[in-house]
This record gives sequence, structure tokens and C-alpha cells, in this order.
Amino acid sequence: MQTETASMVPAAELVAVLDRVGLGMTNAAIGAAMNLSVGTVKNHLREACDRLETANRIQVFARAWQSGLLTRSASVGATPALTDEQTLIVRIWAAGGHRTDVARALEVREHAAELYEDAVLNVFDTRTRVAAVRRALEHQLIDPAGDTLAELTTPMAADSGQGRTRHHRAKGAADVSGPVTMPPAEPDHRSDPLVRAVAMLRSACGLVVHLGALAGLPEVPSLVGVLAGATPPRAAPTVVRLVHQALALGVPCALVLPAVAVDPDRAVAVIGLGTAWSCAVRQDAYNGSAAYVLAAHRLGVTTDDLLVVCTADQAPAAADAGFRRVLTTTSVVPKTEPRPAPVPELNALERQIAELAAEGLAIAEIGGRVHAGEYLVRHRLADLRRRAGAVDDAHLAVRLITTKLIDTERLRTGLPDRVPELDQVGRAVITLICTGTMSEAGANGVGLSLHEARTIEARVVRALSPRRSRAHAAAVALLTGIVTLPPTKPVPRHGADGSGAVSPTPRKGQ
Repeated sequence: MQTETASMVPAAELVAVLDRVGLGMTNAAIGAAMNLSVGTVKNHLREACDRLETANRIQVFARAWQSGLLTRSASVGATPALTDEQTLIVRIWAAGGHRTDVARALEVREHAAELYEDAVLNVFDTRTRVAAVRRALEHQLIDPAGDTLAELTTPMAADSGQGRTRHHRAKGAADVSGPVTMPPAEPDHRSDPLVRAVAMLRSACGLVVHLGALAGLPEVPSLVGVLAGATPPRAAPTVVRLVHQALALGVPCALVLPAVAVDPDRAVAVIGLGTAWSCAVRQDAYNGSAAYVLAAHRLGVTTDDLLVVCTADQAPAAADAGFRRVLTTTSVVPKTEPRPAPVPELNALERQIAELAAEGLAIAEIGGRVHAGEYLVRHRLADLRRRAGAVDDAHLAVRLITTKLIDTERLRTGLPDRVPELDQVGRAVITLICTGTMSEAGANGVGLSLHEARTIEARVVRALSPRRSRAHAAAVALLTGIVTLPPTKPVPRHGADGSGAVSPTPRKGQ
């Protein structure tokens, strides 16, 4: 049989090979089961290790298991009782470590480390390390997400919450299976938001994530995508890593969608979580709390045993549903400061044109007010957009208002007495307009298709602007507090070419 390269075969075949690796099968046995040559199986494993940046077949299997794409058989028999040292050994195996790494971590000689490893294999009643790792994963004894050999093999290291003691006795193999006298140290949950979140996840029976907590995250290719040739991520966002931790622990996950949202697979596929959810529930336009209650019912878990991750504006809805453990993205996702946007210096004519455009006047009306032709008005607005790094007139109006380069007195005089009320989806769409991110990627980030976002945009613009103007609607939303953006310091532009949109800041109590 002619050997094929792994890059020419479907990623599903590579996943099937990894699934059989976890059963403890040899390359020859895998080849016989899949009608492949031993050389082809070796090429597949080598390609998978390269793509997933893993060291050996055990680590690549653990990484594939963590992704949730492998067959997860139910645990059989009683959960094996492991000492802290034995748990640490299994974690080292799952991280791609060898006997020398075990010896370094336990501070023993390699001969003693071999006896320690044999004791672990006896506990799992197997002779292969990868089968022991699989049984440990099935019984949720280890969580390989985030483990690195550098941390696991550091002698006298602090406890990470998974069986790593602060001190090892290391007196030989005579007491390999004996009790550990030193109690594990408590992890410092204040140092890392992910550590705190995982600590709460370990005592939970389910995880509920609102789609808003995933909005705007960078793309994370799935395991199949990486095996098919996509570049593996260097550092996954914290919320994504938390979902991966839940999958590794066997904790079911539910996704809560806004009232108007597309299919959850498309909404979250860009960050590699398309297959992570046990169920997805849509919120009602008038009762956001009901979706959280329904998600708990679908998972078969009480609200006391669920962990919720959502945006700050969704926290009240989750609390009203009876959830006590709620993490908002402000405490889970590290905040990043937006890049300063280029701000132009305006002359009197440009300032007058920009103010009239923000009031929603058409080109011809602006020309009549400033006694200039339509061509000049269009040219000046285009030049202002270029200098301010704005994508359209609405984005330009927001930029100039936040930098206080135009007078908003007439705009404030014309504001309605009663601020129009927008639902969550409407606020999301007007935020896209204000930040210049109304695109396919921006719409997908809030769980909408671009067509759906455009449809909602028409409704929002009608509600906010009597002139049916996007620029005026954006200005009204900003001045009335419907959209809250961080203030931009008016720095004159000197050769800057940035065009990044200012990230919206959630309003308190929304």
C-alpha cells in the first residue's frame, strides 16, 4: 500500500487515528483497523504533532480529547484513587513528559521514578501510559488544559489545584501508593482570572455562557482546522480556555443567545467553539432571565450548581434567574486599552460641515447652509473621514464628538424629551454603527448576520433620528448615553494612519 502524507488526507482521518491512539493501540494495530500502512499511521501522527505543537502521541491525544472532538466513552468502574504524586505523574504524561521529567518533578532517581510510574499503571490496570491518561480523563481526574512541563516539573512548586503538593517526600518506591502527609497548598485565585474561574468550575455541574461574552474575540481554529493546515493559536482568549477546561472536566455547556441571533454554530465557529455546546437557548425580547432558567433545565442541573459567564449587562438577568455564581467578562477577559485614533485639526468651514452632517442634513442642505457646492462638501467630508480614520459619516460624527472638536449645542437642543428605549440587540447594532464596525465580522461578533444587522439598523435609525440619518442616530445615541464610549484625547494628527475602532464600554446597569 502506498504511503500518503497526512496533509493530503481529510482531518477526520487524523482524528480517527488519534482516537485509536487513546485506546492504547500500536501503530500496526491502528493501520490494520483503518486499512492503512504503518508508515501512513506514523506520518499521520507526526503531522498531528506538528500541527498541534505537541511532543508525542500521549500529548497529542490529550490535546485532541480536550477539544471535544474525540469519542468520549463513559467511565467504567469506580474512580481510581490516586495520591498527589500519582496524579502529578499522569499530568506530566498528558503534557508530553517522560520518565526523566517525572524524576525531576518528584526529585528522585530515574529508577525510583520507574517504580512510581508502574504503580500508576497498576492503579489503572493497563500497561500503556496513553491508556492511563485516557482513563484519568474519563474519570475527570486531570485537566490538561494549560499544563506545561516547565510548571509541572519544577521541584517544590506551588500547588495548581490538581494534585501538585508543595513538597514531595521522595524516599523511594516503598511508599508509592501510601498517603501523602503534606496537604496541598491553596492556589492564589487573585493572581489569574482563569485560575479563579476554573476553581469555581470544578465545583459546578454545568457551565452557561452568554454569546455576548464571546463577541469580538479573535479567531481560534478548531482541532480539525489545525489538522487541516490552519495556524494553531498562540494564546486562546480566557473565556475560550474556560470552555475548554469544562470540556476536559466533562462539564456540560449551554449557550444563551440574544433574542435575535443566528444559528449558534455559525455564531461561535469563528472562535473554535462550534461543537462545545450541549444545548443553545434564545432569550425572549421581554424576559432575559427565562433563557438562563431554561438552560439549567436543559442541562438537568439546578441553578445553585451552575456557573454563568456573561457580559456585565446580562449579570442582573442571571441573578434574577437565581444564579449565585456569575462571572462577567470584565472579571474574566483582561481589558485592553484602545489604540489612540488620529484626530484632525479642523478649520472653521470643516467644523461647520461636520456639525451639520452630525445633525443629519443631506449634502445639498449642508451646501446651502455653508454657501458651497455639493462637490466641495463631499470632498471635505471624505477628507475628514480619511484624516480621522473613520469608515463613514456616522463614525466620523462619533469621533469628532468624543474628541470635542465640534460643537454639540444644537444637537443637544434637538434631543427628544424621552430617550428612545432599545433592546439589547438594538444597542449592539447602534454600537456597531458608532464604532465603525458594521461588517460581516462585526455582526457575527454579536450573533447576527450582516443582513439581520442591516435590517435592525433601519429600525434603530428610525427610532433615533427623525431625519432617518445614520450620522444623526449615532450622535443621538452617544449624547443620550445609549452608547457609552471612552473619551478620546484630542491629539493632532502627525503622520498617523491608524484606523482602529474605539471599543465600546458597557453602561452600568444595562
